[in-house]
Amino acid sequence: MVKLLSAYAALLPLPAAMLPAPAPSPFVVRGYLPATKAQKAYLMYRRGAAAVVDSAVITKGHFQLKGLVDNPQQASLRLPPPGTSYTHMLGEDVAIIYLEKGAITLTGSGQPMQAVATGTPLNHENAALAAQTAPIQAQLTALAGVRRQAAAAADTARAHQADARAALLTRQLGAVYEAYLRTHPANPFSLYALADYEAYQPDATACLTVFQALAPSVRTSPHGQAVQQQLARLQRTAIGALAPDFSLPDPSGQLVKLADLRGRYVLVDFWASWCRPCRAENPNVANAYAAYRNQNFTVVSISLDSQSARAAWLKAIQDDHLTWPQVSDLRGFNTAVAQRYAISAIPQNFLLDPQGRIVAKNLRGDALQQKLAQVLAAE
Repeated sequence: MVKLLSAYAALLPLPAAMLPAPAPSPFVVRGYLPATKAQKAYLMYRRGAAAVVDSAVITKGHFQLKGLVDNPQQASLRLPPPGTSYTHMLGEDVAIIYLEKGAITLTGSGQPMQAVATGTPLNHENAALAAQTAPIQAQLTALAGVRRQAAAAADTARAHQADARAALLTRQLGAVYEAYLRTHPANPFSLYALADYEAYQPDATACLTVFQALAPSVRTSPHGQAVQQQLARLQRTAIGALAPDFSLPDPSGQLVKLADLRGRYVLVDFWASWCRPCRAENPNVANAYAAYRNQNFTVVSISLDSQSARAAWLKAIQDDHLTWPQVSDLRGFNTAVAQRYAISAIPQNFLLDPQGRIVAKNLRGDALQQKLAQVLAAE
């Protein structure tokens, strides 16, 4: 997947029926972010099937949160700027940490997304892998700025150069993750690294091959079984597969059904108003739609906004000039269609042929129009 910024990923919760019931493990998160403007820190995680939101006041950059977890898990620590709700935030104001037994220390001086968590095994592994990927991520972030400037200036050549460079860096990033997975087959953190690898490697078969190379103790763990189910869902949206059907309401409440779009090439696009990489990609989708809408092509965009962000969703549609069908049940990542398409991070898209089969995935920047030119020329 070509991503101009680090993904703000939302991992799907593990099925409750698959989780054992060990004694809860206590954790404590101690944070020191002296440059933060946030007044409160919000920690979001799960206990069984329940979502937990805990908060703490930030005093001179310091805060502390305590709790219990039934199993180690990835969690989001949100530090909303003043006037911003913790439910509607940009990725740079969110730190990803791993909750498990022990004391976790989160430190940093800039954006929460760039803060480093240490103190427990999973967080140690995450910090080590993040250090390897940081130089590439920094270049991708810089390219995102270049891409936005080029789009604003209508500098097509510069935009094409940025897209090509971003595609190369994304492949390099995927290679770093694959190397980590190949050399850490028995480390439980590899299952989390595999989720990131999947975001940069759209080939479901390749992801399954890497998963099968992990140690049996990792693959058969409760988390490993959940990942295996996710990979099975990915197989259902592999190239050549018939895209799962769906029916969702547009902003006026009128249902839009994917099957009704048969006979045309259709881009099924997953996004959200709060997702900065999605918003950066919207102009590319708009350009492709304008260029090919009269050549047997259309788009349907599925927002993963929540009910509380309905106004932000509608405003983003207007601000980004999204004139094709826009649909959502405003259930975020819990919407059934996101689970059918195995969506764990956005932006993501799927190009369908007139028979409804997937012919390409995660087309970004120039790649979308290049693929459309290829398939429509063959019509």
